[in-house]
Amino acid sequence: MSKIDLEVSDNLEFDDGDCAVIIKEDGSVGRVIMPKVNKDMLKTEGYKKLLDVLEVLQPGSRDKMIEHAEKEKGSVH
Repeated sequence: MSKIDLEVSDNLEFDDGDCAVIIKEDGSVGRVIMPKVNKDMLKTEGYKKLLDVLEVLQPGSRDKMIEHAEKEKGSVH
């Protein structure tokens, strides 16, 4: 597993392709911030890892994300 860098900051900086999961104080998933989803994005390792993280935080969310992507772009998984 790769190292996670922790940074405390008053602003957020994202690189192209970055994804973020906002976790509320109560532990629930507040929102997922990610670039526009296209077929190339769905094939990336980052997208696969995002699905893994969401599934750990909120079981069943992986399938919901896949269903949403299929509705928008057709079956790509």
